[in-house]
Amino acid sequence: MQDATLTLEDVLFEELEIIGAMEAGEARDYIIPYSLEKHQQEFMKPAIIYKTIRHGENPAGFVMLAIDPDGVSVELRRIVVSQPGHGIGVRALEAVRELCRHELGKSRIWLDVFEANYRARHVYEKMGYACFGKTEHAGRTLLLYEILV
Repeated sequence: MQDATLTLEDVLFEELEIIGAMEAGEARDYIIPYSLEKHQQEFMKPAIIYKTIRHGENPAGFVMLAIDPDGVSVELRRIVVSQPGHGIGVRALEAVRELCRHELGKSRIWLDVFEANYRARHVYEKMGYACFGKTEHAGRTLLLYEILV
């Protein structure tokens, strides 16, 4: 599965239903899902960026980024991969890093991840993200990770 080219492409407004469907799968246990209406509202904000993860010709997930007002940081608000365990998430994180550095001109990416999401935490740590704090959401612990790009 790793042989095909992986790209990040702009999501079209009409594709937000597909994004919502991706969240409803296995990812639902690891993210705070948005309704279609919430995705549509977020999509219209200038500081929010939606990208489809394309593996060859096929959509393989999506990322949602939020540009922080601090001028240097980007929040990786979502990364959803339709088939975990095939290296697509790692390659998508590399592409996000390049996007943030070269296209957005930002020097830091940060994210939160549920403490119990061991697979994601392993990937983030393998990619060089470091835990810098924690918070709570609905009685669940979220760990905060960051990486300089």
